[in-house]
Amino acid sequence: MPRFFRGNESDSDSDYDSSSDSGASDIDAQQQKSAATSNRFAQAAFDSDSDEDNVKRVVKSVKEKQLDQITDLSKAILKAVRADEWKDVSSDFEKAATVAVKISKNAKAQGLPRVYIRCLYELEEATDKGRSKEELNRLNADVVRSFNKIKQRVRKYNKDFAKQIAEYKANPMASDEEDGGDSSAESAGDQVVPKQRVSVKAKGKARAAESSSESESETGSSESESDSASESESGSGDSWGSESESESESESESESESEDEHEGEGHVRYSRWLKKEPTKKAEVKKTVKKEKAPQKATPQPGATEEEEDDGFTTVGKGGKPAAKAVITAEKLGEHLKSIIESRGRKNTDKKEAVAKLENLLTIAANPLQKVNVLMALVSAQFDSSGNVQYTPVDLWHKTQTTINDLLSLLEANPTISIFESADVVEDSNDFDYAGEPVALRGSIISFIDRLDDEFTRSLQNIDPHTPEYVERMRDTVPLYVTIVRSQHYFERIALKDSMCRIVLRRLEHLYYRTDQVNAHVEANVAKLPASAASTIVPPSIAGDMEAIIHNLCTFLYQNSEPLLRTRAMLMHIFNHALHKRYYVSRDLLLMSHIQENVHQADVNTQVLYNRAIAQLGLAAFRLGKIQDAFDHTLELVSSGRQRELLAQGVTQQRTQQLSPAEEQLQRQRQLPFHININLELLECVFLTSSMLIEIPYMASANNNPEARRAPVSRLFRRMLDFNERQVFIGPPENTRDHIMAAAKALATGDWESARDFIQDIKIWALLPDSDEIKEILASQIQIEALRTYLFTYATQFESVGLEELATMFGLSNGKVYSLLARMVYSGELQASIDEVGGVLVFSRANFEVSSRLQQTALTLANKVNTFADVNERMFELKINGGNAPGDRQQGGSDQGHRNQGERDGRTNQQRSGAGGSRDGQRGGSGSNQNRKDGGGANRGRNPRRGGGGGGGGQRRGVGTRR
Repeated sequence: MPRFFRGNESDSDSDYDSSSDSGASDIDAQQQKSAATSNRFAQAAFDSDSDEDNVKRVVKSVKEKQLDQITDLSKAILKAVRADEWKDVSSDFEKAATVAVKISKNAKAQGLPRVYIRCLYELEEATDKGRSKEELNRLNADVVRSFNKIKQRVRKYNKDFAKQIAEYKANPMASDEEDGGDSSAESAGDQVVPKQRVSVKAKGKARAAESSSESESETGSSESESDSASESESGSGDSWGSESESESESESESESESEDEHEGEGHVRYSRWLKKEPTKKAEVKKTVKKEKAPQKATPQPGATEEEEDDGFTTVGKGGKPAAKAVITAEKLGEHLKSIIESRGRKNTDKKEAVAKLENLLTIAANPLQKVNVLMALVSAQFDSSGNVQYTPVDLWHKTQTTINDLLSLLEANPTISIFESADVVEDSNDFDYAGEPVALRGSIISFIDRLDDEFTRSLQNIDPHTPEYVERMRDTVPLYVTIVRSQHYFERIALKDSMCRIVLRRLEHLYYRTDQVNAHVEANVAKLPASAASTIVPPSIAGDMEAIIHNLCTFLYQNSEPLLRTRAMLMHIFNHALHKRYYVSRDLLLMSHIQENVHQADVNTQVLYNRAIAQLGLAAFRLGKIQDAFDHTLELVSSGRQRELLAQGVTQQRTQQLSPAEEQLQRQRQLPFHININLELLECVFLTSSMLIEIPYMASANNNPEARRAPVSRLFRRMLDFNERQVFIGPPENTRDHIMAAAKALATGDWESARDFIQDIKIWALLPDSDEIKEILASQIQIEALRTYLFTYATQFESVGLEELATMFGLSNGKVYSLLARMVYSGELQASIDEVGGVLVFSRANFEVSSRLQQTALTLANKVNTFADVNERMFELKINGGNAPGDRQQGGSDQGHRNQGERDGRTNQQRSGAGGSRDGQRGGSGSNQNRKDGGGANRGRNPRRGGGGGGGGQRRGVGTRR
């Protein structure tokens, strides 16, 4: 019978003797055996569920139950994180957080299990690890949402457990051991009581069976197997008994045994499947294993180990610990070369390569070795970021520190220089370096470019409305200092190409800022020792930001390639316009002729050109040059694609569907948020300029039929028409509503309401001189309101007083006089100024110019005349039987050919016949006939054909043909 169906039926050797002396036959014994076995299993199953009196119950406190619950949830979270099951992680984390709150009420936060602290730490590590867009696309949408949710939740939640997480980072191995086989250590010293309920009788009989199996010294295969099984399972507390003993007891059982014996036997069999507490023997073995710690190999003095000790000892032949490889300064070049050659190979651990290079840096014995190791370390650190959206911030800081260390070594050792075109010496021994001039192959400018690009990429991907973005912006000044240090190094070794590229990088960090911000940044640069030796930015102009930017741009104009010169020119224009130097920036743009060839430039240069034009329009508006501001902003705003043209976002068009690759490419071109131009401010400037230009033009076009009807700004006219078609118009709420309301008030001459609507726009507060701009706008609104009033009511007045106009629109007499003189001189008004009387006298031409009502009446009259003419012609067709007048043949005695003449003054053609006539004369053998329907009569408007007999009769005023 299989071991599973065998049981420990006997409690002592006396049961075995009584059953062996029964004297029953083999057949009866077999029947009794089967019957007893089935009864015992049924009885055991029944007793295990129904007999509650003999079960030892374990009573747990509320705290113990909560600790068990949070431990199980922590393990489930760790398992789900490794399987990328973020929906389960989210639900289990919320449950665990709720339980943690309950535990914290009864005890301090230090009483939480370490496995929970480990769970929080690994959750933070898993969520902070950057994931590429391709990895997120492989996951389900619900999983991605759960991942983003748990990422934000953990970041805020872990701030309350920062101390515990820091302790775990300092000693993570203790937590790993606690998470091992012993469940009691997971609750930080609190013993977890087993959950199973064990019968008292079963436990006693199991111990008796175990002691009997260990004391028996009989030989046999079955006894040896049972002994070995009991020894192997003694660590977990499970006792199975011996097979031979259980077989003999099961064969000798009879049905006459008492119910108490059957009850005990059932509990013994049921106790086999219960988890027992570990025995003292297993605990002793475990303690002995912990005490046997491997001895570490002591390194030689002056050298270091190749790898850090991870708790394991390398074992060689014979089981003896093998000594680890030791690197010395003499062999540093060979190890460095092997690490560099392994770069880019498949299955290469990038983080391990960084650790090895950091280890080599501590071994380097001279500056040359350190420079070689630092150059390799910078490249390895950039490679270790992996395929992520941007380099993690901590890794970026480490890389910046490494580059600064490299620049410090190059500044302290002028004999060491790095060139991109330097020769590579393979068999050089850098250990014997004694300070002689050495040229190494490398590229410092490529390190700076990559560092700056990664910084920009991080700003593109971080939410600009979070404190994390502001925290990241603090790295701008250290990065700028690193760029200036590299510029000083390139100036010292006279690398012109690298100098141009690094100067452009420096200019990119300055051109979009105001002078106040740049002065604070330059104050950190002045502390550098190499600043005094700079020729591009000498110390004499320190603090003068306009002069510094001018010198940087001038250097690029003289030394760089055309692309860099173009970008430097656009940055220079942008900076001048930003500081309200409109005329200087406009002249630079016109003299450079960039606008003629900018469509052939790359995308980034075109974006920079659009930014310069937009800033130029804002500068013109700040000076009150409304027409120039309108011209500069018209093309940008009217296109409807301001975000793409300024690289500030992606606008989805209804008729245009971008592929994922194109959308990703556009997102990579986007500028960081703090560099952006406010699109709402740009649109407000455009609409305000359009209002001040379009409203007077509409008034002048209504009174002058010969004026062109095309609008100056189609976008503004479309918005105004849409606003006028609205049934109900409430008070203005946004920028557009304020401008539309001001336009309506301006059209009626109510300049005060228009001024109030414009000044109530809150977007003006973003401009540095908002009060001055509001005063300029109020003055412009007064002037345009006066012009609109004169254009609208010029046909209603013979003359108007200048003082009355000045009082009506709040202007001085001199300003009104100059404005009217300019309008009369330019031909906008058909009038003259009477200086003696102080009036504006309109000429007779204004009275001939019809008003809007008269123009409408004349248009209607012309349409009525057209309809009457068409009706008359249709009537003629009806009378002539469907033929045009003059197309039918007219009879006489002589059926001559028809003379087909043309209407409306056109010449008639001759016809052949007996008698000929022209201009309405018709010849024939018959009498002269005048027909009412057009045969020979004149209709009054156009000459018609007439008929005459053979006698050659003539009509009035028509002579015969010679």
